[in-house]
Amino acid sequence: MGILTQDDKQNIRDFWAKVFENAEDNGKSIIIRLFIDHPETMKYFKHFKNVTSRVELEKNARVKVHGRRVMNALNQIVENMDDWGVVVGILTPLAEKHKEVHKVGVLNFKLLFETIINVYKDALGASFTASICESWRKVFKLLFDFLEAFYTNTSESCKTGPV
Repeated sequence: MGILTQDDKQNIRDFWAKVFENAEDNGKSIIIRLFIDHPETMKYFKHFKNVTSRVELEKNARVKVHGRRVMNALNQIVENMDDWGVVVGILTPLAEKHKEVHKVGVLNFKLLFETIINVYKDALGASFTASICESWRKVFKLLFDFLEAFYTNTSESCKTGPV
């Protein structure tokens, strides 16, 4: 994946191995934080429209389910970082569904990616080093650039991979 160095990839893989051990709880934390920090994102989830508190989010089984989906998608991407074609194959149906079916604006992915970084920072403190954070920012930039191109109907240019 283009702008990622081997050190970046190792940072991501090492860190991800720890985070993915508890994918369900970590995914749930990410979704709750997204909804708390960006309540406007809840409008895309019909099952969360009437949820008004963090306590309700904590108890909502669908929050856990969606968090697990996010973690599984990220896991597939991390596992395939060395093959952009596979990553495109993971992102394309995800982008199609979010754009066409759910009508989710592409900037919501940027909010999600920033939320993930913030959850990592808060939960892991000093062990989420500047170097690890920068590696994740690079991954999320690559993913967002692809998604943004897809949303503007120029995804064909992304299939060859980032430079």
